Parts: sequence; C-alpha cells; structure tokens
Amino acid sequence: MANFGSRKGFADKLALPLMILAFLVVIGFLYWLNITAEPTEVVIVEEEDSRSGRVSAILDVTDFLSDPGQYEGRVVEVSRARVASRLGPQAFWIGTDASPFLVKMGPDLVESGTEVLVEQRLTLTGTVWMMGDSTHSAWDAQGAFPNDGDKTVAEFAIGSPFLEVTQIEVQGGAAETGGTN
Repeated sequence: MANFGSRKGFADKLALPLMILAFLVVIGFLYWLNITAEPTEVVIVEEEDSRSGRVSAILDVTDFLSDPGQYEGRVVEVSRARVASRLGPQAFWIGTDASPFLVKMGPDLVESGTEVLVEQRLTLTGTVWMMGDSTHSAWDAQGAFPNDGDKTVAEFAIGSPFLEVTQIEVQGGAAETGGTN
C-alpha cells in the first residue's frame, strides 16, 4: 500500500481562511437581503359587530359566568345563555338555578316589547355594569318591577355585576333588536 503522508498540517492551514470566507459569505447574504427586501405593510382589520358596535369579548356563557366582573364597563357577547327565570317584563336571570346572573334589557328592547321565555337559549350582546342602590332605584322608577316580590328579588343583585343587553338573539333564530322573542 502506498503511503501518502500526513495531511494534518494542510487542514490546519485552511481552517482560518475558510472560517473568514464563511463569515464574509453570510454577511454578504444578509446585506443582499437588506437591500433587496421590500417593506411589508401589515394591515390590521378590526372587526366591528354591525349589530351592536364594538364587542370587546365574545364568550361562551360558562366562560362569562366564571368571572363577569372583569368585563365591567365593556361590551360583551355571551352565547348559549339559558334563561333560568324571569324578573318582571324587563329583566331575567341566566345561568344555573344555583347561581343565576341578572340580565336587564336595554331601553330599546323594553320599548319594542321584547320578551324572553324560561329555558330559552340566547346570544346576548350588551354592557356589563355593577348593580348599586341607585341602579335598583332607577329600575324601580322605570317600572321594571311590577310587584314588590320582583323588587325584593332584584335587591339580591346589589353589589354584583349585571348585563344590560342591547341585542338578544334566540339561539338558532334571527337577530332581534326588538319585537317579541
């Protein structure tokens, strides 16, 4: 067999020039990318709910009811809400019978005679507010409580958030901003 000798010295001599050449190639490539790249404009499309203006959160009823207070002052859309019981002609409770959540119809819905039925599944769009004594008194002055029993039941919501809806959609039905549901 023929002996070609050691090539160890040859590889050591080329390591530094090859490393420098590799760096120069990478730098040249990055420079070429920099001068040939075209700026990209990112267009952000904000969806606006045509039914109610800006909706800040679209939630399933279980997600909403886990902490509704965090949405205070914000417009939310709550889907799959079950009407647990009614509270006069202008308000109703959603959620489970053990922990119901108060929903009040907005003035437009009340004026148009919108009505919900117990056990109906709804999609509700409205603003979350905190119930206070002044709110309770204002509802009473508006005739939201046809009897003293409803007024007393609504007092249990004082200090808790409630949803004032501007849009009610019966699940599987057409959108309603008024009329009888």
